[in-house]
Amino acid sequence: MTESLSSNIAARIATLCELGRKTKFPGTLGSFLSLIFSFLSYHFLNKTIYGIFFLVFLALGFWAIRETQKGGGESDYSWIVIDEWIGMWFVGFFLFELSSILNFTLTGQILIAILGFIIFRIIDILKLISPIGTIDKVWVQTPTLIILDDLIAGCYSYAILMLVFGFYNIHYIYFSFMFLLPAMIANMTPVLLRGMKKFGKPINEEIFGLNKTWRGLAGGIIVGTFSYYILANKGFFEEMQNTSYVILVGFLFSFGALAGDLIKSYFKRRVEKKEGESWIPWDQLDYILGVIILTYPVFHYSLGQVVLMLVIGGTMSAFAHRFAHLTRMINTKW
Repeated sequence: MTESLSSNIAARIATLCELGRKTKFPGTLGSFLSLIFSFLSYHFLNKTIYGIFFLVFLALGFWAIRETQKGGGESDYSWIVIDEWIGMWFVGFFLFELSSILNFTLTGQILIAILGFIIFRIIDILKLISPIGTIDKVWVQTPTLIILDDLIAGCYSYAILMLVFGFYNIHYIYFSFMFLLPAMIANMTPVLLRGMKKFGKPINEEIFGLNKTWRGLAGGIIVGTFSYYILANKGFFEEMQNTSYVILVGFLFSFGALAGDLIKSYFKRRVEKKEGESWIPWDQLDYILGVIILTYPVFHYSLGQVVLMLVIGGTMSAFAHRFAHLTRMINTKW
């Protein structure tokens, strides 16, 4: 494929066949087109094929934005609308969740899809949610950030729909929070142990940086596992009565959280981020992604559970970062 042909194809994907350049509201148009095609795909295809389409759009979107930016720099140009297409397509997963439990007429399904579109556009335009607003202010807009901006908006839109239609209730959200609490504690423990002088040797300074120490790793695993054991012993997880199983799951949560942070630190070095420099949204999501991946074989999370875990974990991490900044425990605001 010649360079000119590749650039032309990338531009057409990024702008949805140049439609992003022909309107004053490119983001809304891109989202609306995605609404139409995602609804048709939901109506005529199954969830697996719908998910495959989502992954294809994600890969094509990343490639198209990267190729398109080569000519003009790393900015989130208004006429790039493939990111809105991807974010809105993610919101469409809710229709599969809804149809698995409730039966709606075609008119009802269309109205629910439009409601998802409205919620998505409000979140994407106002950018009041911390990760989205902060990402939007980053000076260098890489393809990853451009897509993540709308993908996070899609996740929050999905979560709001789940809340509106009763899939998430107060008890379910509270249980999910307590379920993740040991991982949050494990993730915060290394920062709280910085005052200790023993075992402060870096795990591997060249790979993970100076701040990732054996003290933080061991301390986080021990404290996180013990926290999970205490919660289980207090009856928060009624199905977990076997002590060995509780300790194993607590270890997986704690190690998963810290492993996610270590992997993030590895890639942070590779993209030449400075020690302690903010890297949104990975600073907020690294430990949750580690927990989800490591414990998925045990719990087999649904998409709704994954989204809620990301929303709760990311939100609590953002607040924790803010608190640590205010108390001068860390230098970065988010």
